[in-house]
Amino acid sequence: MINKSKRNFFRRVSSPLKSYIFPPYYEKKEDFLKCIECEDKDCLNACNEKIIVIENEMPIIKFDKSGCTYCDECAKVCKIGVLSIDKKRKIEAEMIINPKKCIAWNQTICFSCQDICQDNAIQYKGMFYPIIDENKCTSCGFCVSVCPTNAIEIKTL
Repeated sequence: MINKSKRNFFRRVSSPLKSYIFPPYYEKKEDFLKCIECEDKDCLNACNEKIIVIENEMPIIKFDKSGCTYCDECAKVCKIGVLSIDKKRKIEAEMIINPKKCIAWNQTICFSCQDICQDNAIQYKGMFYPIIDENKCTSCGFCVSVCPTNAIEIKTL
C-alpha cells in the first residue's frame, strides 16, 4: 500500500497563477505576487481599454469589454518593475471558437469576430465556419467581447 504522502509527491501541482491572464509585459508569472505590495495599482488606470482588473491584489486581464492593444501604458506606470516594456510578450492565452455556440458555425451569417480582428487571424472556410489561425493570433481578446453568443473561449497557457 502506497502511503498518501508518496502519492501526493507524484501528483502534478498546478500553480494558482496559471488560471489568470496577465498583462503581456512580465518575465514570469510568480513576479505578480509582488503586486500585492503595490498600493497604487497604477496599471489599472493606465489601461485605455479598461481590461485590467485587480483580483487577489494582482492585475489580470478580462476580455469581457474589450481587448489589449499592446499599447505599453500599463508597463510604463508600473513602479515595482513587474510590468516592463522590455519584457513585452504575446498574451499567454489561446482563443478557441466553440462551434456549438458560434452562430456562423450554425448557418447564420456573422462576421463579428473577423471584422474586429486586426491581425487577420480569423478566416472562414466557405461562407460559414470561422477558424482562428494560431500563428497569426496575438491573443488580444477583441474577438471575445464582440461575439454575440460568447462562442470564443479562452484557454490560459
